[in-house]
Amino acid sequence: MNKRTILVFLVVALFCVIVVIGTIIDRWIPKDPSDVGNSAGNLHNNGLFFEMDGKVYFANPYDYNCLYSMNPDETNPKRLTSMRVQYISGANGFLYFYMDSTGKSSSVAGLGSVSNQYGIYRCKVNGSDQTCLLRDFVDEVQLCGEYLYYTTKLDGGALNKIRVDKKNKTQVAAEPISPVCYDRGIIYFTGVSEDHYIHTLDTKNGDRISDFLPGHLFYPVVNGNYIYYMNGDSNYSLWRSNLYSGESELITSDRLDFFTMDNNHIYYAYAGGDKSALKMCDLDGSYNTVLFEGVTNNLNVTSHYLYFKVYGEDQVVYHMPLDGTNRISVLSFD
Repeated sequence: MNKRTILVFLVVALFCVIVVIGTIIDRWIPKDPSDVGNSAGNLHNNGLFFEMDGKVYFANPYDYNCLYSMNPDETNPKRLTSMRVQYISGANGFLYFYMDSTGKSSSVAGLGSVSNQYGIYRCKVNGSDQTCLLRDFVDEVQLCGEYLYYTTKLDGGALNKIRVDKKNKTQVAAEPISPVCYDRGIIYFTGVSEDHYIHTLDTKNGDRISDFLPGHLFYPVVNGNYIYYMNGDSNYSLWRSNLYSGESELITSDRLDFFTMDNNHIYYAYAGGDKSALKMCDLDGSYNTVLFEGVTNNLNVTSHYLYFKVYGEDQVVYHMPLDGTNRISVLSFD
């Protein structure tokens, strides 16, 4: 074998090695024990909006709730999937969500237009490499470190988990425990079968479950040093408890249907009959303000906007900029 042949062989071999390494890197799914998905408040409201790395990912009601991306100021919307999504989360350049074919874009044709698809999916932030991680009917999904914790619907429901690279599928509990309130390795959830206390599930220590806060308490959300929740023993008013001292206090005596929050305000659907309204208050309950009169749901918040729907108008999303003006209008795209 002459030198020229050897050189050609080495160049071809090097090229093949580079291609193989590039393929492995491209298919490698980054995992980090500190990863966390969408906020608990948004996920309690179906996780229709999620912000990550300067982009907002959302279920677009004007296109069959397909997954879209846009800038936080709502410019440059782009469709990423051709089917309905919810419980949107993500980390490290990947998105995780539940997707099913109950809603399909009009662009879907052929076998895709008649097939029944559903499950937990993963894709890159540009919508490419869509992969079904789990084929099951799922109620809630949250990214907790390296795993997706999710509740199933069939046979009474259960809490399971699967690693983001589609490995190590495991049942965590034989009842549909909500995994959406995740903070620093701990899932806070309302008991299902035996009580309605708030319990903890330690994801870093064998998914060990412990009692945390007694009562009939629902929709926990951790923010800073507090856990916020709806108190069923107090007409579903909003309370918070200090995670370290255990001291509890009333935030608002209004009866709530739903709520979400950011680091500055709590946004909640007040269940007041004819006086039902969307309201906002500070984290301690002060400066309570009516934003919108009517029955609202699907409250989701990003860095720039509050999004919500009105009962009976599922195909319309309202939004309010978080600039202090409290101007509410219908979200629309040119």
